[in-house]
Amino acid sequence: MGDNILKLMNAFNYPENNITESNYDHVLTQFNNTNPDIIQGLHLQTCDMQTFLSQGVEGTGLAFIVFTEAIIEMPVSPLWSVLFFVMLFCLGLSTMFGNIEGVIAPLLDLKVLPRSWPKEVISGLTCFICLALGLIFALRSGNYWLALFDNFAGSIPLLVIGFFEMISVVYIYGIDRFNKDLEFMIGHKPNIFWQAAWRVISPLIMIFILIFYFVTQVTKKFTYLVWDQESENFPTLAERPYPSWVYVIIFILAGVPSLTIPFFALYKLIQRKCCKKDYSDSTVDTISAKIQMSDKMKF
Repeated sequence: MGDNILKLMNAFNYPENNITESNYDHVLTQFNNTNPDIIQGLHLQTCDMQTFLSQGVEGTGLAFIVFTEAIIEMPVSPLWSVLFFVMLFCLGLSTMFGNIEGVIAPLLDLKVLPRSWPKEVISGLTCFICLALGLIFALRSGNYWLALFDNFAGSIPLLVIGFFEMISVVYIYGIDRFNKDLEFMIGHKPNIFWQAAWRVISPLIMIFILIFYFVTQVTKKFTYLVWDQESENFPTLAERPYPSWVYVIIFILAGVPSLTIPFFALYKLIQRKCCKKDYSDSTVDTISAKIQMSDKMKF
């Protein structure tokens, strides 16, 4: 607003301090009615809260700005706002149940932690470590960390994990074994649509998405959005390049989870080749066959 006031005083030869922030809107309206051509030539910057909020429609801004504005326009808005944020709380709570169990179960299965420890203690330690790591989102730079995690931690790792899960079920465990398991559970084999989707269509789509994602990420420059008062397009968000050390964080977030599966598979392959152990007799039975066998043994 200070630049706008200075432009008005210079354009209309107003004495200093005659236009202030308190009477700026009134003076601007008067000049716009009497000399609209001059006002348009000054290119005054408009600065209102709505313009600022419209720039934050990603990440947390989507939930706490856009949806909030929509709820305000609804009838009985206090009720809907309470229901909406209770839903967000329950959604986050239910998500954390799955996340914590996804961390604890592998640690116990791999015997990283002793089974003598109570599960409550292990859950508490896991939650405390997650809380300590999550403190970076409470810093002044927390929104930038959140955008970094949102862009890289939940994108390529999920694609890679989903692709290898599909390959392992269809081509390693075997689609025929998988069909027998489904037939045991639902009473019939899946139709031709699911057979084609699992065998060919879905793997091809996943490969196409992975290649497209890699090409777009490698060719573009990583940037983040900031509010910079010195920017020419302020209050529009300005793009800034990430510092070089952030690429290490990106590799930890996206590269390590993605490379763990193929590296571990390569490790097991080398281990089998070097140990010279005969695996020809070790067949893989279907899950349904094992269940049926255990039921027969009970009787």
